[in-house]
Formats: sequence, C-alpha cells, structure tokens
Amino acid sequence: MSKSLGKIVPFLFLVIALAIASFTRPNFSFASDSLTKVLQSVFWIENGFSDQGIYYPGKDIDPNYNFFYFKHSYNLQINKNGSLIAPFPFLNTILITPFVYLHWQSGIVYLGAFLFWLNSFLIYRITKRWWIFLVILFFTPLLQHYLAFSDIAFASIFLSFFLTTFFKKPDFSFLSAVSVLFAIFSLFLRTEVLLLYILLFMIQLYLLFRNKAKVKRYVGNVHRLYVISLILFVYVATNYLVYDSILGPRFDNNKTGIFRLELDVIQKWKSLLFWGNARLGLLGYSPWLIILCVLYFFFHPERKTSIEKKLFLIWLVLVVIVTFLSPNDSNIDWGTRYYTCFSIFPILLLSHFKWKRIVGIKKSILLFFLCIGLLYSAYINFKVWKEMKNISVQIGELVNNLGEDPADVYVVEDPAIANSLGVLHIRSSIFYGNPTEVVSKLSDQLKGKRVRFLLFPMANLAKESDPFWKEISKDANCIFPPLNLKKISMFSALCKL
Repeated sequence: MSKSLGKIVPFLFLVIALAIASFTRPNFSFASDSLTKVLQSVFWIENGFSDQGIYYPGKDIDPNYNFFYFKHSYNLQINKNGSLIAPFPFLNTILITPFVYLHWQSGIVYLGAFLFWLNSFLIYRITKRWWIFLVILFFTPLLQHYLAFSDIAFASIFLSFFLTTFFKKPDFSFLSAVSVLFAIFSLFLRTEVLLLYILLFMIQLYLLFRNKAKVKRYVGNVHRLYVISLILFVYVATNYLVYDSILGPRFDNNKTGIFRLELDVIQKWKSLLFWGNARLGLLGYSPWLIILCVLYFFFHPERKTSIEKKLFLIWLVLVVIVTFLSPNDSNIDWGTRYYTCFSIFPILLLSHFKWKRIVGIKKSILLFFLCIGLLYSAYINFKVWKEMKNISVQIGELVNNLGEDPADVYVVEDPAIANSLGVLHIRSSIFYGNPTEVVSKLSDQLKGKRVRFLLFPMANLAKESDPFWKEISKDANCIFPPLNLKKISMFSALCKL
C-alpha cells in the first residue's frame, strides 16, 4: 500500500465508525448498564467528587431505595453512608465524568467509537494490513460493544496497548511504565481480564523453569512475572482496602449468578459458545471464528511449536472459561462483551495465518466457508446496529412525549418501561413497583405532586374502571391521556395526589 493510501484508509474508517455511532442516535441510547454508569457519574458530581453511589432523584421521598429500579435490577446493598454500592468500576466513573459534567452524555458513545478506531489502528500498525480494518469493523461485534459499554472500550484499548508493548518486549522505560499502568486500569475496569493475567502468570512461571539455560528468555520471563504479580497485588490490595473484598463489588454482585449449575445456565453456555437466542453463536457471535479454529487445529503447518498456536490456545481457553463464569446471554449480542478484551488474539491470528502453506481443494473449501462466516458475521452486525438505533428512537419518542406535559413523579412496574425512560432517570423521580404499593407507602410524601403512572396495556391496573383508580380519585384528580408511540401503546394515568 502506498504511503498516501496508508494515511487515508485509517482516517476513512474513523469517519465510518463515528458515522455508525451517530446512526445509533446516541442522545437517547442510554439504558440499563450504560445508564447506570451515567447515574454513578452524576452521583459523584452531586456529592462534590467525594463519594461513590448511584444518583436517585427520588431519594428524598424514598430514602431506603425501596422503589428504586436499579437497586432491584442489580440487587445492590446500601453502604454505611446511606448510599447504594455502585455496581460498576469507579475508574470508569472517573473517565466518563467529564462528558456527564458537560451534559454531553452522547459524547461517551462517540468516545467509544474513537477508542474502537484507536484499537483497530493499533492492530493495523502491528499487522501492516489495511484489510484488518474491514475485519474488525464489519466482521466482529467490537464496535457495538465499544459504543454501548464504556468500561469495555477503555479496558480493551488499555489491555491491547499493554500486550503489544511491554508484554511483547519487556523492558523498563517510560512507555513500559505507561503500558503497565494501563494494564492495571484494564483489570479494574473488567473483572474477566483477571483470568488472562492468571493464565499468563502460569505460562510465564512454566517458561521460567523451562528457559533457565537461555539467559535472555529467562530475564524476559522474570520481568513479565514481576509485572503481572505487581498488577495482581495492586488490584487485590486496593479492593481489600477500599471495599473489604479482594475482587471488588462487581464480583460480589455477580458471584451468585456465576456459581450456579442449573438448566438455564447450561442453555446460556450452549448459546454463547454455539447457537441460541435467535442467532448462531460460534465463539463470540462471529461465525468465521469457528473456521479459524479449524485452521489452527488441523491445518497450521507448525501445530505444536509456533507462537501463533500458543496464542490460539490461550484465546480458546479464555473464551471457554469466561463463558462458564459469566453466562450472560441477555440478548442478540451483549453476551459477547465478555470476550471483547481478548479480541486482539483471533484478529492477529487471522492476519498471520500462513495461507500459502495450504494448496488445492482444501484451500478453496476453507476460504469458501471462511467467506460464508464473514458474511454472516457482517449480517449480525448490521442487524445489531439497526436494533440499537430502533431502541434509541423508541426511548427518545417516549421521553419527548412525556416532556410535553411533565409530571413531578413517575411510577412504573415493568422493567422494560423503567429502562425505556432513559436519561429521564437523571432529572425525574421514578419509582419502580406495584402502583398500589407505591401509593400506599409513599402517600404522605406524594401529596400535592403530579404523578404519572405508566403501564403496559396487559397490566392488571391498565383499565380506567379498575377500583384502584376510583379509590385514589376520591382525593385526587386523575386523567387518562393516551400514550401512543409508533410501535407500542401504554396505559397512562396522570393524577395530582
């Protein structure tokens, strides 16, 4: 590739990544995990950058968080200061807070697109192959993960930088110090990175005893072991001192879901590794990866001794372990976010595979199935990008509709509606629970406030004739304005209690 083209191609793919981010309507793309991270940042800002928790506009009315959706969603505990223990890493809160402080939450999504491009550019600089941009953008689920999960975006680029600098060629320089710091950051951002470091530690320990006679390699193994030990020590010590837990609050919140051997968990394992949940899985929902496995298992010319084969086995072991320990198959693509930090391995393996060693009909068959896998992966990506846009449009439509006649308080009982209120959670008191229970327990605090109840049409109370509405109408003026969105209708009751 010419020098001029070598400069144009990376810039072009940056523009494409930002354009896809814009296509997903980032202003209203915050729900569930991404919204919770924003609420953590708002809490930190509102408390003078001195405490951790989740922002809850309704806390004055509901001080014990009895009707706070995110407390129930993540099964969170209250700390000694009366705040909820934040489920996501504090480091991620620090990194995204500038955008929240400037009231530019959509900037977090665009930052994710930029970090995705930066990670792709790093791999491009290593491989010197322009088509690597195409593979990463269209044939892996990385972009949607970077856009939707800021902690994954940061952790992935930090880990990739560490693996391609210090770990590749261990020395002690300013660049190495930065890469080690990034490695520590990546572990605090994503717990699954701990598995990689433990695996690398075991491998380096084995190589240390094996390479005693080879001084240069021996010294490199010692340096790597020292750095990994330092990373693990900092992580464990910090979590123990700050949270009184050696693996941190994120692990504590999820451990009940990890150590469970039940039918639904087994189904998720199958779905994440092979197929299920309305799509073909195959090691990360990128079906071409199964062809990569075939290549390295059966057709690699140096099956036992090559570094590529070792990297392949490391990646495969990580994928399987992460699947078993994090069986989160929430929808069409998000389960694979747990693999994102390790994505550098299969991409480098694909770029370094020695295709010239395979000839004849075998090569044609393998290339045919590889192309089929790549095309199916691209289809999944386009489908997910479109779905991300549809979700954002639906959230935006609901929030804008409610903004035409805003209430003081919102009451919802369905988690789908709670999630669909998006950034409204930042500026409005939203209570999650059965409306009768909410009104019964918070009746004194809600007096004089305009309360809007939002229910799906099939809900028990979604009828104007229900006795509940007749009961509260004795002391309140209730109207039932229709809430008709493009794809869904909701039952709405607006009462001044």
